[in-house]
Amino acid sequence: MENLHLTDHLALVAPISPLAADLYALIAADRVNLSRWLPWANTMHEVAFLTYAQGQIAAHQLWLAIITVNGKPAGMIDLHDKKDGHADVGYWLGRPYRGHGYISQSLQALEKLAFNDWQLNKLQILTVPDNIASQAVAKSNHYHRDARLPKHIPTLAGDYQDAIIFSKLRQDWLTQI
Repeated sequence: MENLHLTDHLALVAPISPLAADLYALIAADRVNLSRWLPWANTMHEVAFLTYAQGQIAAHQLWLAIITVNGKPAGMIDLHDKKDGHADVGYWLGRPYRGHGYISQSLQALEKLAFNDWQLNKLQILTVPDNIASQAVAKSNHYHRDARLPKHIPTLAGDYQDAIIFSKLRQDWLTQI
């Protein structure tokens, strides 16, 4: 992956192990909040994850970037479950970096890659109903709310929670650029 410089201070960079300690510190500082939406936040070991991600990227099963602000890791954005012309988008930011539009700017760069370079037809964002911030990102970036999926996302407690699915079609993206 080639690093993408979105602004003077915002970039999407390749997932490399030297950034793992800073990513882990972001997760650890906000573990309780992050684990509400992302169950992996309770068990994540960033070096192991980045090594796994590098293998998945090499196998073309995953596209993942570390979001950096002024050269420091701020979170991640990824494209996964790519098949049949569509893929799912995932993202998270550490607490100090929220509310500045970094996810929206990163998502717009990802959309350009997905729709323009990779010719995907549809992107999807899956979120739990209580994650208002993630839903706001989807809505403000013109994703369409498609459905509420009952008992869809596994939790650490061993049960399931509902999911809200948002999508954007390539044809809609083309009219927005």
